[in-house]
Amino acid sequence: MISMKRIVTGLAVFLLGTGVCFADSDIPNLVGTWTVKGEGGVSAKAGGPAPTTHHSGEFSTLTAEVVMTKQQGRVIHGIFKSQKSSENFVAVIGPDNKSFYYADGDGFIDGKIVSKDRIDVIYRHVSPSDSLAAWGIWTRKQ
Repeated sequence: MISMKRIVTGLAVFLLGTGVCFADSDIPNLVGTWTVKGEGGVSAKAGGPAPTTHHSGEFSTLTAEVVMTKQQGRVIHGIFKSQKSSENFVAVIGPDNKSFYYADGDGFIDGKIVSKDRIDVIYRHVSPSDSLAAWGIWTRKQ
């Protein structure tokens, strides 16, 4: 005979497992083209900012574009494009379906998915030629 403890444990495992499955179905689809507007600052070292540094100067505004080319579950690949440079990146969506984390060749983003068409981000990098901190708003192109 099955004990009540085993039934309750089995039911709890089942419910927790299905809860994870339901949460996964809520993963936002971020594939598409996004407009970037941001502000940041560069601290240049000897030789000035790197050619791949999208911002320039102590205080900088930026208009750019992000193309998220493919997504599998929580993992995303894409390209960040500005007038100065293009960089490939990889990103992930956190388990809360609101957190967004990104890495490119020399920097990182921590972001918040505000809606299906907006992501707020903070970007940082440190390279041999410069350091950068910036914030921005990504808006999906319609």
